Amino acid sequence: MLLPNKRIPLMLLFAVSFVVAQEGLNFTVNKQFYLKGNSVLIGNNIVSNHALEPFNDRSVFNDKIKLEYIDVDEDKSTFSSSQAVLTLPPTSKKIVYAALYWSAIYKYDKGVKRTLGDQIVYKGNDERSLDVHKILFKLPNNDYEDLKGIKIYDSYNNAQFNDTKPYVCYADVTQLLQNASTVNGNYTVANIRATEGFVSGGASGGWLLHVIYEDDSAKPKYFTTYNGFTEVNKEAVDITFKDFRTDEQAEIKTALSLGVLEGDQKFKTDACYVMHQDSESFTPLSNTLREDSNFFNSTITIGDKYFKDRTPNSINTLGFDLLKTDIPNPNNMVLSNNSTEMTIRFKTKADRFYVFFVAFETEISPILLESKDENLFMTTDTKTYALPQQKDLDKITALKSLSIPGLEKGYYLVTNVFSVEANATKWKAFLAEKGHTPKSYKNPKNNWDYIYLDMSEDPNDVYLKQRELSKLDYFSDVWILKINM
Repeated sequence: MLLPNKRIPLMLLFAVSFVVAQEGLNFTVNKQFYLKGNSVLIGNNIVSNHALEPFNDRSVFNDKIKLEYIDVDEDKSTFSSSQAVLTLPPTSKKIVYAALYWSAIYKYDKGVKRTLGDQIVYKGNDERSLDVHKILFKLPNNDYEDLKGIKIYDSYNNAQFNDTKPYVCYADVTQLLQNASTVNGNYTVANIRATEGFVSGGASGGWLLHVIYEDDSAKPKYFTTYNGFTEVNKEAVDITFKDFRTDEQAEIKTALSLGVLEGDQKFKTDACYVMHQDSESFTPLSNTLREDSNFFNSTITIGDKYFKDRTPNSINTLGFDLLKTDIPNPNNMVLSNNSTEMTIRFKTKADRFYVFFVAFETEISPILLESKDENLFMTTDTKTYALPQQKDLDKITALKSLSIPGLEKGYYLVTNVFSVEANATKWKAFLAEKGHTPKSYKNPKNNWDYIYLDMSEDPNDVYLKQRELSKLDYFSDVWILKINM
Protein backbone atom coordinates (compact mmCIF):
# COMPACT_ATOMS: atom_id res chain seq x y z
CA MET A 1 0.00 0.00 0.00
CA LEU A 2 1.00 3.57 -0.40
CA LEU A 3 1.93 5.32 2.80
CA PRO A 4 1.42 9.04 2.26
CA ASN A 5 3.96 11.33 3.88
CA LYS A 6 1.64 12.57 6.62
CA ARG A 7 1.29 8.98 7.73
CA ILE A 8 4.87 8.78 8.91
CA PRO A 9 4.45 9.75 12.60
CA LEU A 10 1.77 7.08 13.08
CA MET A 11 3.97 4.30 11.73
CA LEU A 12 7.08 4.54 13.90
CA LEU A 13 6.14 1.56 16.03
CA PHE A 14 5.51 -0.69 13.06
CA ALA A 15 8.30 0.11 10.65
CA VAL A 16 10.59 -2.84 11.31
CA SER A 17 9.82 -6.44 12.08
CA PHE A 18 12.65 -7.90 14.12
CA VAL A 19 12.94 -11.63 14.84
CA VAL A 20 15.68 -12.71 17.21
CA ALA A 21 16.30 -15.49 19.71
CA GLN A 22 19.72 -14.21 20.80
CA GLU A 23 20.85 -12.10 23.73
CA GLY A 24 20.79 -8.30 23.82
CA LEU A 25 18.18 -5.62 23.23
CA ASN A 26 15.62 -5.90 20.44
CA PHE A 27 15.86 -3.08 17.94
CA THR A 28 13.20 -0.39 17.74
CA VAL A 29 12.76 2.25 15.06
CA ASN A 30 14.65 5.44 15.77
CA LYS A 31 14.08 7.65 12.70
CA GLN A 32 12.30 7.54 9.34
CA PHE A 33 12.55 9.99 6.46
CA TYR A 34 10.96 10.29 3.02
CA LEU A 35 12.87 12.76 0.86
CA LYS A 36 15.04 13.40 -2.15
CA GLY A 37 18.52 12.85 -0.79
CA ASN A 38 21.32 10.51 0.17
CA SER A 39 23.31 9.40 3.21
CA VAL A 40 26.95 9.25 4.23
CA LEU A 41 28.63 6.95 6.75
CA ILE A 42 32.02 7.66 8.34
CA GLY A 43 33.78 6.42 11.47
CA ASN A 44 36.84 4.80 12.99
CA ASN A 45 37.97 2.29 15.57
CA ILE A 46 39.26 3.32 19.01
CA VAL A 47 41.60 0.47 20.09
CA SER A 48 44.51 -1.02 18.18
CA ASN A 49 48.05 -2.26 18.72
CA HIS A 50 49.50 1.27 18.57
CA ALA A 51 48.20 4.68 19.63
CA LEU A 52 49.09 6.40 16.36
CA GLU A 53 50.12 4.02 13.62
CA PRO A 54 47.68 2.18 11.33
CA PHE A 55 47.42 -1.59 11.75
CA ASN A 56 47.31 -3.59 8.51
CA ASP A 57 48.31 -7.12 9.55
CA ARG A 58 45.51 -9.53 8.69
CA SER A 59 47.28 -12.75 9.62
CA VAL A 60 46.57 -12.88 13.38
CA PHE A 61 43.51 -13.46 15.55
CA ASN A 62 42.16 -10.45 17.41
CA ASP A 63 42.55 -11.94 20.89
CA LYS A 64 46.27 -12.60 20.28
CA ILE A 65 47.01 -8.86 20.12
CA LYS A 66 47.61 -6.65 23.13
CA LEU A 67 45.43 -3.64 22.44
CA GLU A 68 45.67 -0.04 23.60
CA TYR A 69 43.72 3.12 23.01
CA ILE A 70 44.17 4.99 19.76
CA ASP A 71 44.94 8.64 20.63
CA VAL A 72 45.78 10.85 17.66
CA ASP A 73 44.60 14.31 18.72
CA GLU A 74 47.81 15.53 20.45
CA ASP A 75 45.66 16.56 23.41
CA LYS A 76 46.94 15.32 26.78
CA SER A 77 43.52 15.73 28.36
CA THR A 78 42.06 12.85 26.30
CA PHE A 79 42.87 9.18 26.77
CA SER A 80 41.46 8.00 23.41
CA SER A 81 40.72 9.68 20.10
CA SER A 82 40.38 8.88 16.41
CA GLN A 83 39.29 10.85 13.37
CA ALA A 84 37.39 10.58 10.10
CA VAL A 85 36.61 13.05 7.31
CA LEU A 86 33.06 13.88 6.22
CA THR A 87 32.60 14.99 2.61
CA LEU A 88 29.14 15.96 1.43
CA PRO A 89 28.74 16.69 -2.30
CA PRO A 90 28.15 20.23 -3.63
CA THR A 91 24.57 19.22 -4.49
CA SER A 92 23.72 18.58 -0.82
CA LYS A 93 21.09 21.05 0.25
CA LYS A 94 20.41 20.51 3.94
CA ILE A 95 21.40 18.07 6.66
CA VAL A 96 18.18 16.41 7.77
CA TYR A 97 19.61 14.04 10.36
CA ALA A 98 23.00 13.26 11.88
CA ALA A 99 23.55 10.51 14.45
CA LEU A 100 26.68 9.53 16.35
CA TYR A 101 27.01 5.97 17.67
CA TRP A 102 29.84 4.45 19.71
CA SER A 103 30.22 0.87 20.86
CA ALA A 104 32.91 -1.30 22.41
CA ILE A 105 33.86 -4.47 24.25
CA TYR A 106 34.37 -3.23 27.81
CA LYS A 107 34.55 -5.98 30.45
CA TYR A 108 37.19 -4.13 32.47
CA ASP A 109 39.63 -1.29 31.98
CA LYS A 110 42.70 -3.49 31.41
CA GLY A 111 43.12 -7.20 31.02
CA VAL A 112 45.91 -9.76 30.85
CA LYS A 113 46.06 -13.34 29.66
CA ARG A 114 47.82 -16.30 31.22
CA THR A 115 48.50 -19.80 29.96
CA LEU A 116 47.59 -22.51 32.47
CA GLY A 117 48.46 -25.89 31.07
CA ASP A 118 46.70 -26.10 27.73
CA GLN A 119 44.24 -23.31 28.57
CA ILE A 120 44.40 -19.55 28.11
CA VAL A 121 42.84 -17.58 30.96
CA TYR A 122 41.86 -13.92 30.67
CA LYS A 123 41.84 -11.76 33.79
CA GLY A 124 41.17 -8.17 34.71
CA ASN A 125 40.26 -6.12 37.73
CA ASP A 126 36.54 -6.38 36.85
CA GLU A 127 36.22 -2.64 37.32
CA ARG A 128 35.20 -0.18 34.67
CA SER A 129 33.39 3.13 34.31
CA LEU A 130 29.61 3.26 33.94
CA ASP A 131 29.83 6.66 32.22
CA VAL A 132 30.27 5.11 28.78
CA HIS A 133 27.69 7.57 27.40
CA LYS A 134 29.93 10.60 28.10
CA ILE A 135 32.47 11.43 25.39
CA LEU A 136 34.06 14.37 23.58
CA PHE A 137 33.10 15.39 20.06
CA LYS A 138 34.94 17.81 17.80
CA LEU A 139 33.61 19.23 14.52
CA PRO A 140 35.95 20.56 11.79
CA ASN A 141 37.90 23.65 12.90
CA ASN A 142 36.25 23.53 16.35
CA ASP A 143 37.24 22.68 19.90
CA TYR A 144 36.02 19.64 21.77
CA GLU A 145 32.60 19.80 23.36
CA ASP A 146 31.19 17.47 25.98
CA LEU A 147 28.61 15.09 24.58
CA LYS A 148 26.28 13.09 26.79
CA GLY A 149 24.59 10.41 24.75
CA ILE A 150 21.95 7.80 25.49
CA LYS A 151 22.92 4.33 26.66
CA ILE A 152 21.07 2.14 24.21
CA TYR A 153 22.46 -0.98 25.86
CA ASP A 154 25.11 -1.69 28.49
CA SER A 155 25.53 -5.33 29.54
CA TYR A 156 27.76 -4.59 32.53
CA ASN A 157 25.01 -4.73 35.15
CA ASN A 158 23.30 -7.89 33.95
CA ALA A 159 24.25 -11.49 33.43
CA GLN A 160 24.49 -11.32 29.64
CA PHE A 161 27.80 -11.40 27.78
CA ASN A 162 29.90 -12.17 30.88
CA ASP A 163 33.09 -12.60 28.85
CA THR A 164 32.88 -9.31 26.96
CA LYS A 165 30.40 -6.83 28.53
CA PRO A 166 29.72 -4.77 25.36
CA TYR A 167 27.74 -1.54 25.19
CA VAL A 168 26.39 0.87 22.58
CA CYS A 169 25.48 4.57 22.94
CA TYR A 170 23.87 7.14 20.68
CA ALA A 171 23.56 10.92 20.35
CA ASP A 172 21.50 12.98 17.93
CA VAL A 173 23.97 15.58 16.65
CA THR A 174 21.76 17.03 13.92
CA GLN A 175 21.66 20.53 15.37
CA LEU A 176 25.40 20.61 15.90
CA LEU A 177 26.01 19.92 12.22
CA GLN A 178 23.20 22.16 11.01
CA ASN A 179 24.63 25.09 13.01
CA ALA A 180 28.27 24.41 12.13
CA SER A 181 30.14 27.02 10.10
CA THR A 182 32.03 24.16 8.39
CA VAL A 183 30.42 20.77 7.83
CA ASN A 184 32.91 19.07 5.54
CA GLY A 185 36.17 18.16 7.18
CA ASN A 186 37.78 16.19 9.98
CA TYR A 187 35.62 14.92 12.86
CA THR A 188 37.26 13.72 16.08
CA VAL A 189 35.64 11.56 18.75
CA ALA A 190 37.51 11.18 22.05
CA ASN A 191 37.28 9.39 25.39
CA ILE A 192 35.34 6.39 24.16
CA ARG A 193 35.95 3.62 26.68
CA ALA A 194 36.97 0.04 25.84
CA THR A 195 39.07 -2.74 27.34
CA GLU A 196 42.81 -2.39 26.85
CA GLY A 197 45.15 -5.37 26.85
CA PHE A 198 43.40 -8.71 26.51
CA VAL A 199 39.86 -10.00 26.84
CA SER A 200 38.23 -13.24 25.69
CA GLY A 201 37.54 -13.02 21.96
CA GLY A 202 39.54 -9.80 21.65
CA ALA A 203 38.74 -6.22 22.53
CA SER A 204 37.20 -3.90 19.94
CA GLY A 205 35.41 -0.59 19.72
CA GLY A 206 34.82 2.55 17.73
CA TRP A 207 32.34 5.13 16.49
CA LEU A 208 30.30 6.08 13.45
CA LEU A 209 28.62 9.21 12.15
CA HIS A 210 25.57 8.67 9.93
CA VAL A 211 24.35 11.74 8.01
CA ILE A 212 21.19 12.02 5.89
CA TYR A 213 20.94 15.09 3.65
CA GLU A 214 18.55 16.56 1.10
CA ASP A 215 19.63 16.68 -2.53
CA ASP A 216 17.21 17.88 -5.19
CA SER A 217 19.15 16.01 -7.87
CA ALA A 218 18.49 12.65 -6.15
CA LYS A 219 15.48 10.37 -6.55
CA PRO A 220 12.87 10.07 -3.79
CA LYS A 221 14.07 7.73 -1.06
CA TYR A 222 13.00 6.13 2.17
CA PHE A 223 15.56 6.17 5.01
CA THR A 224 15.26 4.39 8.33
CA THR A 225 17.60 3.89 11.28
CA TYR A 226 16.90 2.11 14.52
CA ASN A 227 18.50 1.40 17.86
CA GLY A 228 19.27 -1.85 19.64
CA PHE A 229 21.97 -4.42 20.26
CA THR A 230 21.90 -8.11 19.42
CA GLU A 231 24.26 -11.05 19.39
CA VAL A 232 24.38 -13.24 16.31
CA ASN A 233 25.66 -16.64 17.34
CA LYS A 234 23.89 -19.96 16.84
CA GLU A 235 20.60 -18.78 15.37
CA ALA A 236 19.89 -16.52 12.41
CA VAL A 237 18.56 -13.01 13.01
CA ASP A 238 16.05 -11.58 10.50
CA ILE A 239 15.04 -7.95 10.08
CA THR A 240 12.16 -6.94 7.81
CA PHE A 241 11.93 -3.31 6.71
CA LYS A 242 8.51 -1.88 5.93
CA ASP A 243 6.76 1.49 5.56
CA PHE A 244 7.84 2.18 2.00
CA ARG A 245 6.73 1.46 -1.51
CA THR A 246 9.10 1.21 -4.45
CA ASP A 247 8.33 2.89 -7.76
CA GLU A 248 5.89 1.31 -10.18
CA GLN A 249 8.50 1.20 -12.92
CA ALA A 250 12.28 1.44 -13.45
CA GLU A 251 15.13 -0.28 -11.64
CA ILE A 252 15.09 -0.01 -7.84
CA LYS A 253 18.33 0.92 -6.06
CA THR A 254 18.77 0.30 -2.35
CA ALA A 255 21.58 0.32 0.23
CA LEU A 256 22.41 -0.96 3.68
CA SER A 257 24.66 0.56 6.37
CA LEU A 258 25.87 -1.58 9.28
CA GLY A 259 27.91 -1.32 12.45
CA VAL A 260 29.16 -4.59 13.95
CA LEU A 261 31.51 -5.60 16.78
CA GLU A 262 33.72 -8.67 16.95
CA GLY A 263 33.90 -9.62 13.29
CA ASP A 264 37.31 -11.28 13.49
CA GLN A 265 38.77 -11.34 9.97
CA LYS A 266 40.46 -14.71 10.62
CA PHE A 267 37.19 -16.48 11.41
CA LYS A 268 34.91 -17.46 8.54
CA THR A 269 31.16 -18.18 8.20
CA ASP A 270 29.69 -14.81 9.27
CA ALA A 271 27.27 -13.57 6.62
CA CYS A 272 24.55 -11.09 5.74
CA TYR A 273 21.77 -12.24 3.42
CA VAL A 274 18.96 -10.56 1.49
CA MET A 275 15.70 -12.31 0.68
CA HIS A 276 14.33 -12.58 -2.84
CA GLN A 277 10.68 -11.67 -2.43
CA ASP A 278 9.26 -13.90 -5.12
CA SER A 279 11.06 -17.10 -4.09
CA GLU A 280 11.58 -16.22 -0.41
CA SER A 281 15.12 -17.58 -0.77
CA PHE A 282 18.17 -15.83 0.71
CA THR A 283 21.31 -14.74 -1.15
CA PRO A 284 24.48 -13.69 0.72
CA LEU A 285 25.84 -10.19 0.19
CA SER A 286 29.45 -9.84 -0.91
CA ASN A 287 31.88 -7.60 -2.78
CA THR A 288 35.57 -7.55 -3.63
CA LEU A 289 36.50 -6.70 -0.01
CA ARG A 290 33.92 -8.78 1.82
CA GLU A 291 33.50 -12.47 1.05
CA ASP A 292 30.01 -13.92 1.32
CA SER A 293 31.31 -16.35 3.98
CA ASN A 294 33.36 -13.73 5.86
CA PHE A 295 31.29 -10.61 5.42
CA PHE A 296 32.24 -9.04 8.75
CA ASN A 297 36.02 -9.03 8.61
CA SER A 298 37.28 -6.09 10.70
CA THR A 299 37.25 -3.44 7.98
CA ILE A 300 35.63 -0.08 7.26
CA THR A 301 34.32 0.02 3.71
CA ILE A 302 32.09 2.09 1.48
CA GLY A 303 30.91 -0.01 -1.43
CA ASP A 304 33.84 -2.12 -2.59
CA LYS A 305 36.51 0.33 -1.39
CA TYR A 306 38.23 0.81 1.94
CA PHE A 307 37.28 4.06 3.61
CA LYS A 308 40.76 5.50 4.22
CA ASP A 309 39.98 9.16 4.83
CA ARG A 310 40.54 8.76 8.58
CA THR A 311 43.29 8.75 11.21
CA PRO A 312 44.58 6.16 11.75
CA ASN A 313 43.43 4.49 8.54
CA SER A 314 44.02 0.86 9.56
CA ILE A 315 42.96 -1.82 7.10
CA ASN A 316 42.43 -4.22 10.02
CA THR A 317 40.20 -2.45 12.56
CA LEU A 318 40.37 -5.39 14.97
CA GLY A 319 36.79 -6.46 15.46
CA PHE A 320 35.13 -3.15 14.55
CA ASP A 321 33.18 -3.28 11.27
CA LEU A 322 31.54 -0.39 9.46
CA LEU A 323 30.10 -0.57 5.98
CA LYS A 324 27.72 0.98 3.53
CA THR A 325 26.94 -1.19 0.54
CA ASP A 326 24.49 -1.20 -2.34
CA ILE A 327 22.25 -4.26 -2.36
CA PRO A 328 22.51 -5.90 -5.79
CA ASN A 329 19.09 -5.91 -7.43
CA PRO A 330 19.46 -7.24 -10.99
CA ASN A 331 16.14 -7.22 -12.82
CA ASN A 332 14.56 -6.07 -9.53
CA MET A 333 14.85 -9.61 -8.14
CA VAL A 334 15.31 -8.50 -4.51
CA LEU A 335 13.13 -5.41 -4.52
CA SER A 336 10.61 -5.42 -7.32
CA ASN A 337 8.34 -2.61 -8.49
CA ASN A 338 5.59 -1.84 -5.98
CA SER A 339 7.46 -3.68 -3.20
CA THR A 340 6.52 -2.73 0.34
CA GLU A 341 9.07 -4.66 2.41
CA MET A 342 12.53 -6.21 2.40
CA THR A 343 14.18 -8.79 4.70
CA ILE A 344 17.84 -9.19 5.60
CA ARG A 345 19.36 -12.01 7.64
CA PHE A 346 22.47 -12.22 9.83
CA LYS A 347 24.00 -15.64 10.35
CA THR A 348 27.21 -17.27 11.58
CA LYS A 349 28.63 -20.65 12.51
CA ALA A 350 32.01 -19.88 14.08
CA ASP A 351 32.44 -16.12 14.41
CA ARG A 352 30.00 -14.68 16.95
CA PHE A 353 29.34 -10.99 16.36
CA TYR A 354 27.22 -8.15 17.73
CA VAL A 355 25.07 -5.89 15.53
CA PHE A 356 24.77 -2.40 17.01
CA PHE A 357 23.67 -0.24 14.06
CA VAL A 358 21.53 -0.73 10.95
CA ALA A 359 20.34 1.87 8.44
CA PHE A 360 18.33 1.04 5.34
CA GLU A 361 17.52 3.21 2.34
CA THR A 362 15.71 2.57 -0.92
CA GLU A 363 14.32 4.46 -3.86
CA ILE A 364 10.57 4.84 -3.54
CA SER A 365 7.55 5.93 -5.50
CA PRO A 366 7.43 9.72 -5.93
CA ILE A 367 3.81 9.50 -4.83
CA LEU A 368 5.05 9.12 -1.26
CA LEU A 369 6.61 12.56 -1.41
CA GLU A 370 4.09 14.46 -3.48
CA SER A 371 1.10 13.19 -1.51
CA LYS A 372 2.37 15.16 1.49
CA ASP A 373 0.62 18.20 0.01
CA GLU A 374 -2.75 16.52 0.42
CA ASN A 375 -4.68 16.84 3.66
CA LEU A 376 -5.85 13.39 4.77
CA PHE A 377 -7.07 11.42 7.74
CA MET A 378 -5.84 7.94 8.68
CA THR A 379 -6.39 5.57 11.58
CA THR A 380 -4.53 2.42 12.59
CA ASP A 381 -6.87 1.16 15.32
CA THR A 382 -8.18 -2.17 14.04
CA LYS A 383 -8.70 -3.87 17.40
CA THR A 384 -11.87 -2.13 18.52
CA TYR A 385 -14.88 -0.93 16.62
CA ALA A 386 -16.66 1.39 19.00
CA LEU A 387 -18.50 4.46 17.78
CA PRO A 388 -16.26 7.25 16.49
CA GLN A 389 -14.88 9.60 19.08
CA GLN A 390 -15.79 13.24 18.59
CA LYS A 391 -12.12 14.16 18.37
CA ASP A 392 -11.75 11.86 15.34
CA LEU A 393 -14.76 13.36 13.60
CA ASP A 394 -13.44 16.84 14.36
CA LYS A 395 -10.15 15.95 12.66
CA ILE A 396 -12.00 14.73 9.57
CA THR A 397 -14.22 17.77 9.26
CA ALA A 398 -11.21 20.04 9.79
CA LEU A 399 -9.40 18.58 6.77
CA LYS A 400 -8.49 21.03 4.03
CA SER A 401 -10.76 20.47 1.05
CA LEU A 402 -9.21 19.46 -2.27
CA SER A 403 -10.62 20.70 -5.56
CA ILE A 404 -11.26 17.89 -8.07
CA PRO A 405 -13.45 18.94 -11.03
CA GLY A 406 -16.38 16.65 -11.79
CA LEU A 407 -16.52 14.88 -8.41
CA GLU A 408 -19.39 15.07 -5.96
CA LYS A 409 -18.56 16.86 -2.76
CA GLY A 410 -17.88 14.64 0.22
CA TYR A 411 -15.38 12.55 2.17
CA TYR A 412 -13.67 9.91 0.01
CA LEU A 413 -12.26 6.59 1.27
CA VAL A 414 -9.07 6.12 -0.79
CA THR A 415 -7.27 2.75 -0.86
CA ASN A 416 -4.38 3.43 -3.23
CA VAL A 417 -2.77 5.88 -5.65
CA PHE A 418 -0.96 5.06 -8.91
CA SER A 419 1.12 7.03 -11.36
CA VAL A 420 0.91 4.20 -13.92
CA GLU A 421 -2.61 3.69 -15.21
CA ALA A 422 -2.09 -0.03 -15.91
CA ASN A 423 -1.28 -0.62 -12.25
CA ALA A 424 -4.42 1.25 -11.22
CA THR A 425 -6.43 -1.04 -13.47
CA LYS A 426 -4.83 -4.14 -11.88
CA TRP A 427 -5.60 -2.87 -8.38
CA LYS A 428 -9.22 -2.22 -9.26
CA ALA A 429 -9.49 -5.73 -10.71
CA PHE A 430 -8.00 -7.17 -7.52
CA LEU A 431 -10.51 -5.29 -5.38
CA ALA A 432 -13.35 -6.45 -7.61
CA GLU A 433 -12.23 -10.08 -7.12
CA LYS A 434 -12.42 -9.47 -3.36
CA GLY A 435 -16.04 -8.38 -3.69
CA HIS A 436 -15.57 -4.61 -3.59
CA THR A 437 -16.83 -2.02 -6.04
CA PRO A 438 -13.83 0.23 -6.68
CA LYS A 439 -14.08 3.62 -8.32
CA SER A 440 -11.39 6.05 -9.34
CA TYR A 441 -10.67 9.63 -10.28
CA LYS A 442 -7.65 11.42 -11.73
CA ASN A 443 -6.09 14.28 -9.85
CA PRO A 444 -5.44 17.00 -12.46
CA LYS A 445 -2.50 18.26 -10.38
CA ASN A 446 -0.37 15.16 -11.02
CA ASN A 447 -2.51 13.00 -13.37
CA TRP A 448 -2.42 10.10 -10.89
CA ASP A 449 -5.25 7.62 -10.40
CA TYR A 450 -6.87 7.58 -6.95
CA ILE A 451 -8.82 4.39 -6.19
CA TYR A 452 -11.64 4.77 -3.65
CA LEU A 453 -14.36 2.47 -2.32
CA ASP A 454 -16.85 4.82 -0.73
CA MET A 455 -17.76 8.45 -0.29
CA SER A 456 -20.28 10.37 1.80
CA GLU A 457 -20.99 13.84 3.02
CA ASP A 458 -21.35 12.33 6.51
CA PRO A 459 -17.89 11.90 8.11
CA ASN A 460 -19.34 9.39 10.57
CA ASP A 461 -20.28 6.96 7.78
CA VAL A 462 -16.88 7.14 6.09
CA TYR A 463 -15.01 6.82 9.37
CA LEU A 464 -16.84 3.61 10.33
CA LYS A 465 -16.28 2.15 6.86
CA GLN A 466 -12.57 2.96 7.10
CA ARG A 467 -12.23 1.07 10.37
CA GLU A 468 -14.12 -1.90 8.95
CA LEU A 469 -11.85 -2.12 5.89
CA SER A 470 -8.68 -1.81 7.96
CA LYS A 471 -9.35 -5.28 9.36
CA LEU A 472 -8.55 -6.78 5.95
CA ASP A 473 -4.93 -7.84 5.52
CA TYR A 474 -4.66 -6.48 1.95
CA PHE A 475 -5.33 -2.95 3.14
CA SER A 476 -2.18 -1.65 4.80
CA ASP A 477 -3.78 1.77 5.01
CA VAL A 478 -7.01 3.41 3.95
CA TRP A 479 -7.30 7.17 4.22
CA ILE A 480 -9.97 9.83 4.00
CA LEU A 481 -9.80 12.84 1.67
CA LYS A 482 -12.12 15.83 1.83
CA ILE A 483 -13.07 16.91 -1.71
CA ASN A 484 -15.02 19.89 -3.09
CA MET A 485 -16.50 20.88 0.27
